[in-house]
Amino acid sequence: MQYTPKYRRPVFRNQKVRDVCKRALLEKAKAMDIVVGAIEFAPDHVHLFLVNCKNHSASYMTSQLKGYSAYMVRKECWQQIKNYLWGKHFWSGGYFFESVGRVTGDMVKFYIDRQQKKHWQGEDYEYYNVHTKDMPKDQTTLSDFAM
Repeated sequence: MQYTPKYRRPVFRNQKVRDVCKRALLEKAKAMDIVVGAIEFAPDHVHLFLVNCKNHSASYMTSQLKGYSAYMVRKECWQQIKNYLWGKHFWSGGYFFESVGRVTGDMVKFYIDRQQKKHWQGEDYEYYNVHTKDMPKDQTTLSDFAM
């Protein structure tokens, strides 16, 4: 699952906001008997890898997780987020989810292991897999140069 704050504001640059949101998402998931296999934050969104969630629809999980986490973040981090919000919503209206059955275990592992780096450096699985697998160790790549 991927959830994005309203207007894609970079609210998760603040450590307290990340911590409160993470705690709230984990609490609500546990209450719903859902296992969170991984959770990663970028400055303007969060990714959740949910396991054991076959008893709930994606829309139901999303409404529960986003509702509770928004409540807790607003309650505990109002001073940190008030300048980012316009209106009374914390999360944007949509969400993204993908079934793991459509991707390989290696892709999921890559995604989870490198999530933060990907958002800061533009790295992605296909490029990594195709361009770096057989590359000689001493070959220079464009990413070796500072921009």
